[in-house]
Amino acid sequence: MKNNYLIFWSVVAVVGFFCVGMAQAGMDGQQGRYAYVTNEDDNNLMVVDLETEKVVKTLDTGKIPHALVFTVEGKGYVNNRGEPSLTVIDGNSFTVLKTIPLPATSMQFALSPDGRTLAVGYKDALLITFIDTASDRILGSVAVGTDREGAKTIRIKHPFWSVDGRFVYAGDEVNKTVVKIDAGTLMVTATLPLQATTHHFIADLTGRYIYVIHGKGKNSALTLTILDAASDRTVKAIDIPMAQGEKADGHHGVFSPDGKSFYLCNEGGRTMAIIDAATMTLVKTIQVGKGAGHAMFTKDGGRAFVVCHDDNVVSVIDTAAQEVMRSIIVGKGAKQGHSGYMASDGSFYMLNAADGMLNRINTASMTLESQIKVGRKPMIMEVR
Repeated sequence: MKNNYLIFWSVVAVVGFFCVGMAQAGMDGQQGRYAYVTNEDDNNLMVVDLETEKVVKTLDTGKIPHALVFTVEGKGYVNNRGEPSLTVIDGNSFTVLKTIPLPATSMQFALSPDGRTLAVGYKDALLITFIDTASDRILGSVAVGTDREGAKTIRIKHPFWSVDGRFVYAGDEVNKTVVKIDAGTLMVTATLPLQATTHHFIADLTGRYIYVIHGKGKNSALTLTILDAASDRTVKAIDIPMAQGEKADGHHGVFSPDGKSFYLCNEGGRTMAIIDAATMTLVKTIQVGKGAGHAMFTKDGGRAFVVCHDDNVVSVIDTAAQEVMRSIIVGKGAKQGHSGYMASDGSFYMLNAADGMLNRINTASMTLESQIKVGRKPMIMEVR
């Protein structure tokens, strides 16, 4: 069973979730040539040739295109946060295929490990919609909780697939629960009360445990909950201290390549927490740039590059020393996109949303080497 978990997790890393989780794309030697960048203020997607560093195609999307995910075959899905639809593109021919109407306005989505099903979560509805990627037909929508009239929160943020592809987990932001859905029957199998809202889920490298990153809440501490994937029990809840003046707003997290450490980002401040995966204990907190959001590791795991959403720097962490070794200025604008790509040649690509730039950083010299002008407010990119 353990080997099966590892196989499934490898599939997830290949197809998945950079948009939905900053998966370590390109870490297995699959150097992508084209970056697909969503521009929220232009309502389009740009295709960038990373070899020539030129935009080669611009595709119209719906309003406020945000996340993007591709099947292995190259069919891409864009969630439009300004209207109830998904835009479907052909990543091989750089063309728009169709628009899929949705029952509400999507927030995020996640592709199943086998690439056959897309699970969509919503800004304004407590639903998860399942879409067949072969036909683009909606298989059904599952209610994950009872909505509350006047609730101002986003309903669901990042849905998450179990590594075996049997279940989808969704954070009900209104009722502060995690709901588990059987993807075969489209039935809710468990509702787990938690102490705060849920922003993101990450499975450890065995698939046995699910790390639940809590978003904004009234807690004085940043909180991480660890679930047993088999029993749905809470194994550990870890409170993470923050610097004075910070707010708890857990964003994304990532495991080190060896699976021994988990790095959690607090977008509500500068704190990055390092968790020992074996003991499930807090090892250390590090202060990075403002709005710590996403971290990605170099192939050898020696450095982590942290995208800071409310700053104009990328923080570089020496993972052995567990200290910030450099802050790389990545432009004038202090708003960064929610993605990055670690290429096999040692380049790290990230987006400065305020400047409208796709930046290339040399991870060896820790310097900004080039900038590619894309659209207004570039937010997510996928590379393939």
